Amino acid sequence: MPLDGLFLHFLKNEIASAIGCRVEKVHQPSKDELVLLLRSRSDAGKLLVCASANSPRVHFTNSAPENPKTPPMFCMLLRKHLTGGILSGVRQADLDRVLFLDFDCTNEIGDKAKFTLCVEIMAKHSNIILINEEDIIVDAVKRINFTKSEVRQVLPGMAYSLPPSQGKLSILDYSVGTLMGKLLELKDKRISDALLSLLQGFSPLVCREMADFVCGEDVKLKDLSNDKVEVFYEKLNSCKNALETNTFKALMLKNSEEKPVDFSFMDIKQYATVYTVHRFANLSELLDEFYAERDRIDRMRQRAGDVNRVIGNAIARTARKLNMQRDELAVCGDREALRINAELINANQYKLQKGAVFCDVENYYDANKILRIPLDPSLSPS
Repeated sequence: MPLDGLFLHFLKNEIASAIGCRVEKVHQPSKDELVLLLRSRSDAGKLLVCASANSPRVHFTNSAPENPKTPPMFCMLLRKHLTGGILSGVRQADLDRVLFLDFDCTNEIGDKAKFTLCVEIMAKHSNIILINEEDIIVDAVKRINFTKSEVRQVLPGMAYSLPPSQGKLSILDYSVGTLMGKLLELKDKRISDALLSLLQGFSPLVCREMADFVCGEDVKLKDLSNDKVEVFYEKLNSCKNALETNTFKALMLKNSEEKPVDFSFMDIKQYATVYTVHRFANLSELLDEFYAERDRIDRMRQRAGDVNRVIGNAIARTARKLNMQRDELAVCGDREALRINAELINANQYKLQKGAVFCDVENYYDANKILRIPLDPSLSPS
C-alpha cells in the first residue's frame, strides 16, 4: 500500500522520539532522497526522507546510501541552514500525507532562526520543501512552476501553501456516530468506496480490510443489516482509539516467493493465507526492509532487462550479418564455374585477340572438351 495518512500518523509519533536531537550531517544520495544524521547526547540515527514517485517515505534507516562526490545544490542549502540545528517538532497536516519537521537553527551571523522541512508524500507529486519561519519557500527538491501546475506552484520566494484539499473528514475531529451517519448517507456506495471518499488518510487497503471485517465482503451500505452496522461502528471506533492511543502493529505481507507485497499498521486478514505476515519492532524497521527488498528486486529486474536488451541487440546484429552473407553467397552461386573460366582464359591468353566476343578453349577439367567462354570485347585478353 502507499504510505497513507493513518500510517504517517503513527510514523510521526515514532519520529517525534528524536525531538531534541541535533542535525550533525546532511546528505543527498540521489536527486529525490535526503539523509539527516541526527545525534543526541547518547545516541545517533539517520532519518531518510524520500520524494521519489514510486517510493516516497520518511523514516529512520540503518542503511548507508552512497553519496555523490559533489553534493547537489539543495543539499548544500540544507547544510547551510540545518547543520547544527535542533529538531524541535514533528507535525502532520490533519491526517493528510504531509509531515513537517521543525528545526531551531542559528544563521551565519549567530541569530536564532527557525526552518521547517516539509515532506509531501503524494506519489508522483511528492516533494521535499524547506520553508522559513514566515512560511516562505527557501527551496525544494522539485520546483513546480506555472508550466507544470496552474493550481499550485513551489518556487523559492513564494509563500508555502498546503496541497489542494480533497474535502475529506478527519476521523480525529468528529465523533464516530457523526461519521457513521455521513457514511450511511452514501447508501449506494460499497463500504470501501464510501470510506475512501469520506475519510482522510484512509488507503484502499485499510478500507477493504474494514469492509472484510464487517461482513466478509465489500457490499453496498444499503445492504447492511442493523447488526452489521453495529460491527461497522465498533470497527471504526477501534480505529479511532488506535490513533488516539498510538496503538499499532508493524506488519509486512510477503508472497510465496518471499517478495514484499504490502505493509500495514493493523492486522490484514482479507488475503487469508495467500500472503504470509512478518512482524517488526517498529515502523521504521518495517519500511527500511520493505523498500530495501523492493529496490533490490527492482534493480535485479532492471539489470535483467539490460542484459536482455544487450543479448537482443547482439542477436539482431548477428542475424543481419548472416542475411548479408547469405545474399553474398546467392550472388556468388556460380563462383566455381567462373573460377574455371578464369583459369582457362589465363592459360590461353596467347590464343586470344582483343575485340573477340568469345573464345573456344580446351577444358582440361572436363576431359579436354571444347568450352566456349563469352568475352567482353572492350577488354584485353589479360
